[in-house]
Amino acid sequence: MSGSTLYCLGEAWLELESPASLSSAEAFRPRVGGSAAALALAYAALGGRAALLGQLGEDAFGHRIADALADAGVDVRRLCFTSRAPTPLLFDGGGETLACRTRSSELLYAPEQLGAGWAADAEMLAFSSACLVDSPCRYTHLAALDTARTAGVPVCFVPSLRPALWPGEKTLRDTVMQFLPFADILVLTADEMELLLDTREYQVGLFALLRGHTQLVVLETEEGVHAFTRAVHAFLPELSAPPEELAARLLYQISQQELTLKKLMKCSAPALQTLL
Repeated sequence: MSGSTLYCLGEAWLELESPASLSSAEAFRPRVGGSAAALALAYAALGGRAALLGQLGEDAFGHRIADALADAGVDVRRLCFTSRAPTPLLFDGGGETLACRTRSSELLYAPEQLGAGWAADAEMLAFSSACLVDSPCRYTHLAALDTARTAGVPVCFVPSLRPALWPGEKTLRDTVMQFLPFADILVLTADEMELLLDTREYQVGLFALLRGHTQLVVLETEEGVHAFTRAVHAFLPELSAPPEELAARLLYQISQQELTLKKLMKCSAPALQTLL
């Protein structure tokens, strides 16, 4: 791999959390949310070079997020800001999520704002599903994937499904299934596999997941984490982490071990375990 930066494409929002239900919550704790931002933060915390590709509102929340990312070591030089829409907010309380992101800033992130120069120092491109809803940002993802493929930059898809952000589960399933084959590496949970494929049996799900460009599938289950190539199955019991943290560790180890996709496909089961 010629580059040295993990580019995380997609959403960063301000997430306001409360232990109480949203209907009775009186105080909220703010934090940077969004799968793309979370992956960039986790990768930077490991010592890797991570950059965020996306757009925030030209408002206090947008600059607060950008400052927090920069303070944590994430490269925000390619982040865009817009006054046409606000930075999105998500409220979490008592297991309930309320999203305030109608025409929010990250969904207006257009392909022409991305440019092609990012791929010059890219080691990997990672994205999630939150910005794949019907919006300009969906087309930005398609443009980035095309650039990555042309430049030989591997792609990691961490769906991190949040049905509350979508108009319906069928739209979510259909859209995510269209994007799965673009990924060289896929990181998801058994719950997400069930939502997408209506099965929790990985022996069944792998037929749908290991297709197209996909060469490695990492699946988190209640028992632990499985890793599959087309030839090898590795398993690490009792491992549990949010998908973004799991993906960050995986991608960091791939970088540290200087594994190309060809080398990754030839890994033994013990070698795959070391990546988890």
